[in-house]
Amino acid sequence: GTFSGVCIAAVLHPLWVLKTHQQANRLGVGEAATRLWQGEGVRGFFRGYVSGFARFPLALGVFFSSWEALKRLTMQQPQPKAGASPRAGASGEETTLLGGSPADKAIRLAGLVGSGGLAGVLCWTSIFPLDVVQSRMIGEPVYGGGRVYSSALGAFRHIYATEGLRSFTRGYSAVLLRSGPVNAVMLPVHDCAHPFLDGLLPR
Repeated sequence: GTFSGVCIAAVLHPLWVLKTHQQANRLGVGEAATRLWQGEGVRGFFRGYVSGFARFPLALGVFFSSWEALKRLTMQQPQPKAGASPRAGASGEETTLLGGSPADKAIRLAGLVGSGGLAGVLCWTSIFPLDVVQSRMIGEPVYGGGRVYSSALGAFRHIYATEGLRSFTRGYSAVLLRSGPVNAVMLPVHDCAHPFLDGLLPR
């Protein structure tokens, strides 16, 4: 997860800048790209580039590690009681979603859904203040030397001095309302579909 975050920060940052600048200033894609290019040249597409190497690796590291840890807890089968006949998959080891009775499947599926939603919440919670700072830096409609948010550290200081700590949580509830349900669906679907899709590949 952390390595994938490094790759995203290194390769896709200009597209992230273009998208955020477009949204923050209600511009079309072409106009946003033109303003960034004319105002700052190539550097305009790399606003907040260095801080991206803190944001994306941290976010995806938390995201995937929490998902895997929660998923293992969810899929863990209890040890059989003394004297009881062991059931298939009831050895204290991880089992699959497809095994067991319908009730077992429903419980495990609910656990996976909850794990995916919680992983999304933890991911965004870990980096949300930095997301606020990066959004301000990237979306600022000023170009060149007149920018207020010219660096991540300077942006942190300016936002704190002028707006206080609460400004670093602005939009947090909306992000949770999005990331929780999205990842509660996406991650379990990925895990359920993976064995089927893997079986379609040539051996």
